Amino acid sequence: MRVATHFSGVEALRMAMEVERREHRFFAALARKAKGGTLREVFSGMAQDKAALLRSLRVKLGECPDDGFWDNEEEILPYLQRLPEELFNIAETVKKKFGRLSSDREALRLAIEVEERLAEYFRETAAASFHPEGKEVFIWLASEQEDHAGNLKEKQGDQESARVPG
Repeated sequence: MRVATHFSGVEALRMAMEVERREHRFFAALARKAKGGTLREVFSGMAQDKAALLRSLRVKLGECPDDGFWDNEEEILPYLQRLPEELFNIAETVKKKFGRLSSDREALRLAIEVEERLAEYFRETAAASFHPEGKEVFIWLASEQEDHAGNLKEKQGDQESARVPG
């Protein structure tokens, strides 16, 4: 988090775009792996939400000076695509757990965990941020992740109540 707390608005947006790209792939993979049609639709919808969020981040980036791009883009791009250590650790943990998923219930729990951990990361980064525009982006990202986690928890509750005989 130490590095991200110094991110400007543009840097925070660029990092967020990388996170959303990875989340899109994650939810698309969960959709392919899901056995139940309902959960497949939920994960597919989340992948579409992530793609929509990526598009909105591109729009926000376009509102930045110089459209959020620099003359030496090829030098700075690898730096922006590299995830801060905390996010990299979340990604590695998810990769390990993804390969061991044995049920749709586990997949849904993993999806909720991802959204909650990202929300927590963005919330903590916003609280410690030194750059006002970066802080604003991280607050917005935390809110988006919290909304997604809430939606997934609602689906989890629906699935649990559907399993309980009335």
